[in-house]
Amino acid sequence: YYIQPFDSFFILLLDFCTSLGHSYPGKPKIIRCHSLEKETFSCWWKPGSDGGLPTNYTLFYSKDSEEKIYECPDYETSGPNSCYFDRNHTNAWTTYNITVTAINEIGSNSSDPQYVDVASIVQPDAPVNLTLETKTSASITNLWAKWSPPPIADVRSNSHVYHYELRLKTEGMEEWETISVGVQTQYKVIRVQPGVKYVVQVRCMLDLGKWSEWSSERHIQISRGQSPPEKPTIIKCRSPEKETFTCWWKPASNGGYPITHTLLYSKEGTWFCPSDIFWNSTKVEIRSLYNTDCLERCHGTSNSIIACALLLATQPPK
Repeated sequence: YYIQPFDSFFILLLDFCTSLGHSYPGKPKIIRCHSLEKETFSCWWKPGSDGGLPTNYTLFYSKDSEEKIYECPDYETSGPNSCYFDRNHTNAWTTYNITVTAINEIGSNSSDPQYVDVASIVQPDAPVNLTLETKTSASITNLWAKWSPPPIADVRSNSHVYHYELRLKTEGMEEWETISVGVQTQYKVIRVQPGVKYVVQVRCMLDLGKWSEWSSERHIQISRGQSPPEKPTIIKCRSPEKETFTCWWKPASNGGYPITHTLLYSKEGTWFCPSDIFWNSTKVEIRSLYNTDCLERCHGTSNSIIACALLLATQPPK
């Protein structure tokens, strides 16, 4: 067997590189292909070892039974070690035969082929801008959820119709209730429980492919509805010098609506409403008894109670 001069040179070069610890590149691996909206898609690969030498990667593909080989049209858009197929290079009903080849000065190595059916790799991003609010009608509180479709890679396309699912649960619980919403981007959850805090998420899919991941969680506290405020509690009253005194109270539960607190007091059966909770020297009689334990309406009829302080929590008029 006669060794050609070129073959002899290549063998010597290979032996020299091997002595330096260099080798041909390791085998790359295609790890994922993904389409957000069935009109474009991307594939990513994991490089093998570089053999200690600068290594270039090239993605080749063919379509269905075609013999023609194409190279990746865009190595930049989807990041490192990727190939992006724009609308001009994507057909949802075509099967792509994809291979990635690694090349360095010593040799090359190719991945196993990946067969990609675009219709089967469609998975949109999650919906965005999920907001929650409550609306009350006829004493019934409903929860309204609103959201926006996911942003798309190719903004020129407006043909995407997403289908949505919403799920909710009571905060702290594990079990979710999942609701099919259809194509609308808002949903009314009827008859939520007053006083309960809910967690809500949404997801979407196109008419083919897979569901997106669930959106970020949103939390909302449902009020207890149009219930009257609970009873406030007078904490203490104190006078620094016998001529004035001040009372403090613990606010009432608001019953789900804004409330105001008014402190009323009486002496000998007559009611007064001071402009604040501070009694000045013109309103204090040292010999009078201001009974701050009295939290029900006092008419001053008891001989043992000369004056009675009353704290009322009221909701503002509608």
